[in-house]
Amino acid sequence: MEPSIEESKNRRLYFRRKKVLAVVLLILIFLYSGINLYVNRATFWQALKDEYEALVIGEATPNEAIAELETMMTDEAYERMDFVELFSLANVLMDKREINDFSYIKDETGSLHYASFYRERDTEMFEYAMRVMRLKEYVSQYGTDVLFVIAPSKYVKSESVLRTGMPINDPETKVDELLFYLNRLDVDTLDLNQYIPCDEVPYEEAFFKTDHHWTAKAAFYATQVLCNTLNDSYGYGLDIENYLTEDVYSTVTYRQGMLGSMGRGTGVFFSGIDDFTAYYPDFEMNFYRNTLQENGEYSSLEGDIIGTLILPDTLTSDSIYSDSQYSLYMNGLRQFEQIENKDNPDGLSVFMIRDSYFSPVISFMAPLCGSIDAMWSMEEFDELDIERYVKENRFDCIIIEYYPYNIEESAFEYFKETD
Repeated sequence: MEPSIEESKNRRLYFRRKKVLAVVLLILIFLYSGINLYVNRATFWQALKDEYEALVIGEATPNEAIAELETMMTDEAYERMDFVELFSLANVLMDKREINDFSYIKDETGSLHYASFYRERDTEMFEYAMRVMRLKEYVSQYGTDVLFVIAPSKYVKSESVLRTGMPINDPETKVDELLFYLNRLDVDTLDLNQYIPCDEVPYEEAFFKTDHHWTAKAAFYATQVLCNTLNDSYGYGLDIENYLTEDVYSTVTYRQGMLGSMGRGTGVFFSGIDDFTAYYPDFEMNFYRNTLQENGEYSSLEGDIIGTLILPDTLTSDSIYSDSQYSLYMNGLRQFEQIENKDNPDGLSVFMIRDSYFSPVISFMAPLCGSIDAMWSMEEFDELDIERYVKENRFDCIIIEYYPYNIEESAFEYFKETD
């Protein structure tokens, strides 16, 4: 049956509207792309040159270079956070508990978590444990103690109430398997999941809602647990009473100032904003700190603990989307640190293989030690090599710390083979 004249007219009008909308959208896309390229032209051009050089010298494959450029262009997009917040608001209005295709999920208390539909079992857990054991065996000839520490997971079954069907990424099985192998191989371990949360640090005060990190309060308590363990296991005699109690620290709470990496990924409407409680020492102590920066150059600071290890200037950023207030301690995370306690030069010498969870721990523990060298467990600088550094330097103690979600091949790039 042939359509009527009126039906044909309506059909043509319908498709004409579709074409007009498509043309308008294309114009807007090209207009935004032009503005984005113009505003970020210097950044984009430098990135292109960097990736081209990486291709020429063989440091990157074409696919890796393209992926790196795509990531950079997304991160540097003009007014990117306005689009993120618009999307965040839309998800709130729909009463959703997941965002960005289940990149993050939100529990009923408002805390953000990592999501995962399918987690392939890591079959290399025993090998990771063997690498730690080889490290321990190597340094034991020099009288160096080794302690393996697991930072607490933000997801706690008894505390995190989820809507039905939310695919939480629970690392408990992975942690238990690794600790089992380490204990069988006679490596000393400390699982902070057994201590946090607790009566002194309840769950709601142990973790940020908008970030995967623990709070300063939880880190302070964990440092007490760690130092007591070191004293009990190795007889170090660290002066906890005078330098690591609530009596010698003051707290300051900054209201609605903390937006973590998860919150920056989902937008404020979806995540909310955290308060941030900082711990400041009431005592003065002189430190020297040498840091490897992201550009490959070293910078140094010297003076009181506030200003070298604890940096209040990081709290004064104009934008909540810049570094989170967690960066108050040790600038968050740097590839490599050398810290000397000028007031306790003969104190305990420590090497930490760590991630960002231990930034506040280093700040709180440094007054009890003589020196702390720290290297990011997932370091990527060519001039850094954990195994070489361990072999070329001597320490009283090596502390290896991992956040549960960082337990993977790239975090154990040392002592792969026996000599």
